[in-house]
Amino acid sequence: MLSDEYYIMHLTPHGWVDGTEKTSSGMVERPVPDDAVFSVTFHETVRWLLSQKEQWVETEYRIEKSSDMLKILFATFGKMPARFKSLKIEIVW
Repeated sequence: MLSDEYYIMHLTPHGWVDGTEKTSSGMVERPVPDDAVFSVTFHETVRWLLSQKEQWVETEYRIEKSSDMLKILFATFGKMPARFKSLKIEIVW
């Protein structure tokens, strides 16, 4: 595998917060905030020299999906961190 990277972001009452990142230049570990309500992990992998980049997401709800708080935070801060809006990934809710 040529490249296997991921970036974790956490949605909190204060907005999106950076989580752990693993890139080709190393790993930066950050704890999950105590007030995180939702986390999303963005994966990017290149398996072979001539293969296309694969991108996918994993999500983790830390409170009930139907929670009013979650709906308000998504409406306020968005369902995807601004940092990743350029990616060709869509989170299915």
